Amino acid sequence: MARKQTQAAVGINPRRLLRMARQMPIEGAWVQQGWQEQGVARVLIARTQPNDSIMFGEYIVDYFCTGIKDASYASNVNRETFSNEVIPRLYSGTPPLDIEPSLAQEVVWGAVEYAEGLGFDPHRNFREASRILDPAGTMSRSGSIDFGYQGIPLYIPAPDDNQVGIIRRLIEAVGLGNFYYLPRGDVPEEVAELLRVEQPEETPDSAIWTPELQQRSGADTQSGLWVPGQQPVPVSEAEQPEQSPIWTPGRS
Repeated sequence: MARKQTQAAVGINPRRLLRMARQMPIEGAWVQQGWQEQGVARVLIARTQPNDSIMFGEYIVDYFCTGIKDASYASNVNRETFSNEVIPRLYSGTPPLDIEPSLAQEVVWGAVEYAEGLGFDPHRNFREASRILDPAGTMSRSGSIDFGYQGIPLYIPAPDDNQVGIIRRLIEAVGLGNFYYLPRGDVPEEVAELLRVEQPEETPDSAIWTPELQQRSGADTQSGLWVPGQQPVPVSEAEQPEQSPIWTPGRS
Protein backbone atom coordinates (compact mmCIF):
# COMPACT_ATOMS: atom_id res chain seq x y z
CA MET A 1 0.00 0.00 0.00
CA ALA A 2 1.11 3.55 -0.66
CA ARG A 3 1.94 5.38 2.54
CA LYS A 4 0.43 8.68 3.57
CA GLN A 5 3.41 10.68 2.50
CA THR A 6 4.32 13.26 -0.12
CA GLN A 7 6.87 13.04 -2.83
CA ALA A 8 8.66 16.31 -3.60
CA ALA A 9 6.39 18.04 -1.11
CA VAL A 10 5.58 21.37 -2.69
CA GLY A 11 3.18 24.08 -1.63
CA ILE A 12 0.18 23.24 0.52
CA ASN A 13 0.33 20.93 3.53
CA PRO A 14 -0.79 17.37 2.58
CA ARG A 15 -3.65 17.29 5.10
CA ARG A 16 -4.97 20.60 3.86
CA LEU A 17 -4.70 19.29 0.31
CA LEU A 18 -6.72 16.26 1.34
CA ARG A 19 -9.51 18.47 2.65
CA MET A 20 -9.54 20.24 -0.74
CA ALA A 21 -9.39 17.04 -2.80
CA ARG A 22 -13.02 16.97 -3.91
CA GLN A 23 -12.58 20.37 -5.53
CA MET A 24 -9.85 18.99 -7.80
CA PRO A 25 -10.58 17.41 -11.20
CA ILE A 26 -10.34 13.64 -11.45
CA GLU A 27 -7.32 12.55 -13.47
CA GLY A 28 -8.39 8.93 -13.91
CA ALA A 29 -9.35 5.65 -12.30
CA TRP A 30 -7.90 2.15 -12.59
CA VAL A 31 -8.49 -1.40 -11.41
CA GLN A 32 -6.61 -4.66 -11.94
CA GLN A 33 -7.37 -6.91 -14.89
CA GLY A 34 -9.89 -9.65 -14.17
CA TRP A 35 -11.17 -7.91 -11.05
CA GLN A 36 -14.76 -8.99 -11.65
CA GLU A 37 -13.81 -12.66 -11.23
CA GLN A 38 -11.57 -12.23 -8.20
CA GLY A 39 -13.83 -10.89 -5.46
CA VAL A 40 -11.24 -8.27 -4.51
CA ALA A 41 -10.60 -5.09 -6.49
CA ARG A 42 -7.56 -2.83 -6.17
CA VAL A 43 -9.09 0.51 -7.08
CA LEU A 44 -6.97 3.58 -7.77
CA ILE A 45 -8.43 7.06 -8.21
CA ALA A 46 -6.28 10.12 -8.97
CA ARG A 47 -6.96 13.85 -8.95
CA THR A 48 -4.95 16.73 -10.40
CA GLN A 49 -3.69 19.28 -7.88
CA PRO A 50 -3.52 23.01 -8.67
CA ASN A 51 0.26 22.69 -9.19
CA ASP A 52 -0.34 19.83 -11.71
CA SER A 53 0.96 17.20 -9.29
CA ILE A 54 -1.11 14.09 -8.60
CA MET A 55 -3.06 13.14 -5.49
CA PHE A 56 -4.41 9.60 -5.41
CA GLY A 57 -6.29 7.16 -3.24
CA GLU A 58 -5.87 3.39 -3.29
CA TYR A 59 -8.58 1.05 -2.01
CA ILE A 60 -8.47 -2.72 -1.53
CA VAL A 61 -12.10 -3.71 -1.90
CA ASP A 62 -13.61 -7.07 -0.94
CA TYR A 63 -16.91 -6.73 -2.76
CA PHE A 64 -17.93 -10.30 -1.90
CA CYS A 65 -18.20 -9.72 1.84
CA THR A 66 -16.11 -7.55 4.16
CA GLY A 67 -15.77 -4.31 2.17
CA ILE A 68 -12.68 -2.10 2.45
CA LYS A 69 -9.72 -4.25 3.52
CA ASP A 70 -7.17 -1.43 3.27
CA ALA A 71 -6.91 2.14 2.03
CA SER A 72 -4.25 4.81 1.61
CA TYR A 73 -3.54 8.06 -0.17
CA ALA A 74 -0.62 10.22 -1.31
CA SER A 75 -0.30 13.77 -2.58
CA ASN A 76 2.21 16.00 -4.39
CA VAL A 77 3.28 13.11 -6.61
CA ASN A 78 5.04 14.13 -9.81
CA ARG A 79 2.92 13.25 -12.84
CA GLU A 80 5.71 11.27 -14.51
CA THR A 81 6.49 9.43 -11.28
CA PHE A 82 2.83 8.52 -10.89
CA SER A 83 2.60 7.05 -14.40
CA ASN A 84 6.00 5.36 -14.57
CA GLU A 85 6.53 4.22 -10.99
CA VAL A 86 3.42 4.34 -8.80
CA ILE A 87 0.95 2.59 -11.09
CA PRO A 88 3.37 -0.22 -12.10
CA ARG A 89 4.27 -0.81 -8.45
CA LEU A 90 0.68 -0.92 -7.22
CA TYR A 91 -0.30 -3.38 -9.95
CA SER A 92 2.86 -5.49 -9.80
CA GLY A 93 3.96 -4.57 -13.30
CA THR A 94 0.72 -5.68 -15.00
CA PRO A 95 -1.01 -2.78 -16.76
CA PRO A 96 -4.34 -2.06 -15.03
CA LEU A 97 -7.63 -1.29 -16.71
CA ASP A 98 -8.68 2.33 -17.17
CA ILE A 99 -12.25 2.60 -15.94
CA GLU A 100 -14.77 5.38 -15.56
CA PRO A 101 -14.30 7.20 -12.26
CA SER A 102 -18.01 6.75 -11.58
CA LEU A 103 -17.63 2.97 -11.85
CA ALA A 104 -14.57 2.98 -9.61
CA GLN A 105 -16.44 4.92 -6.96
CA GLU A 106 -19.47 2.67 -7.29
CA VAL A 107 -17.25 -0.34 -6.54
CA VAL A 108 -15.85 1.33 -3.43
CA TRP A 109 -19.00 2.88 -1.99
CA GLY A 110 -21.17 -0.08 -2.96
CA ALA A 111 -18.84 -2.46 -1.14
CA VAL A 112 -18.84 -0.20 1.93
CA GLU A 113 -22.63 -0.21 1.99
CA TYR A 114 -22.88 -3.97 1.44
CA ALA A 115 -20.32 -4.77 4.13
CA GLU A 116 -21.87 -2.39 6.65
CA GLY A 117 -25.16 -4.20 6.14
CA LEU A 118 -23.37 -7.32 7.38
CA GLY A 119 -21.77 -5.52 10.32
CA PHE A 120 -18.31 -4.84 8.86
CA ASP A 121 -16.73 -1.38 9.07
CA PRO A 122 -14.20 -0.10 6.50
CA HIS A 123 -10.48 -0.22 7.29
CA ARG A 124 -9.46 2.53 9.73
CA ASN A 125 -7.51 4.39 6.99
CA PHE A 126 -10.61 4.71 4.83
CA ARG A 127 -11.95 7.71 6.71
CA GLU A 128 -9.14 9.91 5.41
CA ALA A 129 -8.58 8.18 2.06
CA SER A 130 -12.30 8.48 1.23
CA ARG A 131 -11.88 12.27 0.92
CA ILE A 132 -10.41 11.66 -2.53
CA LEU A 133 -13.71 10.09 -3.56
CA ASP A 134 -16.88 12.04 -4.22
CA PRO A 135 -19.22 11.85 -1.21
CA ALA A 136 -21.26 8.67 -0.85
CA GLY A 137 -24.68 8.92 -2.42
CA THR A 138 -23.88 11.87 -4.69
CA MET A 139 -23.82 9.86 -7.91
CA SER A 140 -26.28 7.51 -9.53
CA ARG A 141 -25.61 3.77 -9.38
CA SER A 142 -25.31 1.85 -12.64
CA GLY A 143 -26.52 -1.39 -11.05
CA SER A 144 -23.92 -3.27 -13.10
CA ILE A 145 -21.95 -4.48 -10.08
CA ASP A 146 -23.08 -7.44 -8.00
CA PHE A 147 -22.01 -7.44 -4.38
CA GLY A 148 -21.75 -10.79 -2.68
CA TYR A 149 -21.64 -14.00 -4.72
CA GLN A 150 -24.79 -15.45 -6.26
CA GLY A 151 -26.80 -13.16 -4.03
CA ILE A 152 -25.20 -13.99 -0.66
CA PRO A 153 -21.93 -13.12 1.11
CA LEU A 154 -18.81 -15.10 0.19
CA TYR A 155 -16.05 -14.89 2.78
CA ILE A 156 -12.52 -15.65 1.54
CA PRO A 157 -10.11 -15.10 4.46
CA ALA A 158 -7.19 -12.70 4.07
CA PRO A 159 -3.90 -13.59 5.84
CA ASP A 160 -4.44 -11.21 8.78
CA ASP A 161 -8.17 -11.76 9.23
CA ASN A 162 -9.77 -12.73 12.51
CA GLN A 163 -11.70 -15.55 10.91
CA VAL A 164 -13.57 -16.48 14.08
CA GLY A 165 -14.82 -12.92 14.56
CA ILE A 166 -15.86 -12.58 10.93
CA ILE A 167 -17.68 -15.92 10.84
CA ARG A 168 -19.47 -15.03 14.09
CA ARG A 169 -20.62 -11.77 12.59
CA LEU A 170 -21.86 -13.48 9.44
CA ILE A 171 -23.82 -16.00 11.48
CA GLU A 172 -25.40 -13.17 13.47
CA ALA A 173 -26.15 -11.14 10.33
CA VAL A 174 -27.53 -13.75 7.94
CA GLY A 175 -27.47 -17.13 9.72
CA LEU A 176 -25.87 -20.48 8.92
CA GLY A 177 -26.50 -21.67 5.38
CA ASN A 178 -26.86 -18.12 4.08
CA PHE A 179 -23.23 -17.32 3.29
CA TYR A 180 -20.32 -18.99 1.56
CA TYR A 181 -16.96 -19.65 3.23
CA LEU A 182 -13.93 -20.47 1.11
CA PRO A 183 -10.89 -21.07 3.36
CA ARG A 184 -7.36 -20.72 2.04
CA GLY A 185 -5.93 -23.72 3.85
CA ASP A 186 -7.00 -25.61 6.93
CA VAL A 187 -10.22 -24.54 8.59
CA PRO A 188 -9.41 -23.21 12.09
CA GLU A 189 -10.86 -25.42 14.81
CA GLU A 190 -12.91 -22.59 16.34
CA VAL A 191 -14.37 -21.77 12.93
CA ALA A 192 -15.31 -25.41 12.36
CA GLU A 193 -17.07 -25.43 15.72
CA LEU A 194 -18.99 -22.27 14.88
CA LEU A 195 -20.07 -23.77 11.58
CA ARG A 196 -21.05 -27.04 13.27
CA VAL A 197 -19.03 -29.03 10.79
CA GLU A 198 -19.58 -32.77 10.94
CA GLN A 199 -16.93 -34.59 8.96
CA PRO A 200 -18.41 -37.21 6.61
CA GLU A 201 -16.79 -40.62 6.85
CA GLU A 202 -15.74 -40.50 3.21
CA THR A 203 -13.53 -37.43 3.77
CA PRO A 204 -12.41 -37.34 7.41
CA ASP A 205 -9.83 -34.60 6.83
CA SER A 206 -11.90 -32.18 4.77
CA ALA A 207 -14.22 -29.50 6.07
CA ILE A 208 -15.17 -28.06 2.69
CA TRP A 209 -16.46 -29.10 -0.70
CA THR A 210 -14.13 -31.36 -2.70
CA PRO A 211 -14.50 -33.09 -6.08
CA GLU A 212 -15.84 -36.17 -4.25
CA LEU A 213 -18.67 -34.27 -2.58
CA GLN A 214 -21.67 -32.37 -3.84
CA GLN A 215 -23.65 -29.74 -2.00
CA ARG A 216 -27.29 -30.14 -1.12
CA SER A 217 -29.86 -27.83 -2.64
CA GLY A 218 -29.41 -24.10 -2.16
CA ALA A 219 -25.96 -23.76 -3.70
CA ASP A 220 -24.50 -23.95 -7.17
CA THR A 221 -22.53 -27.20 -7.23
CA GLN A 222 -20.48 -25.99 -10.16
CA SER A 223 -19.12 -23.09 -8.12
CA GLY A 224 -17.06 -25.30 -5.85
CA LEU A 225 -18.17 -23.30 -2.84
CA TRP A 226 -19.12 -24.84 0.46
CA VAL A 227 -22.14 -23.39 2.24
CA PRO A 228 -21.84 -23.50 6.04
CA GLY A 229 -24.78 -25.27 7.64
CA GLN A 230 -25.39 -27.53 4.65
CA GLN A 231 -24.00 -31.04 4.86
CA PRO A 232 -22.41 -32.37 1.66
CA VAL A 233 -23.50 -35.73 0.29
CA PRO A 234 -21.43 -38.16 -1.80
CA VAL A 235 -22.09 -38.48 -5.50
CA SER A 236 -21.41 -41.41 -7.76
CA GLU A 237 -18.09 -41.66 -9.51
CA ALA A 238 -19.74 -40.93 -12.84
CA GLU A 239 -21.13 -37.67 -11.49
CA GLN A 240 -17.89 -36.42 -10.02
CA PRO A 241 -16.32 -33.41 -11.76
CA GLU A 242 -13.00 -34.11 -13.41
CA GLN A 243 -11.29 -31.28 -11.57
CA SER A 244 -12.20 -29.14 -8.59
CA PRO A 245 -12.61 -25.47 -9.46
CA ILE A 246 -11.10 -24.48 -6.12
CA TRP A 247 -8.06 -25.32 -4.05
CA THR A 248 -8.81 -27.48 -1.04
CA PRO A 249 -6.66 -28.37 1.99
CA GLY A 250 -4.20 -31.12 1.16
CA ARG A 251 -4.33 -30.39 -2.55
CA SER A 252 -1.21 -29.02 -4.21
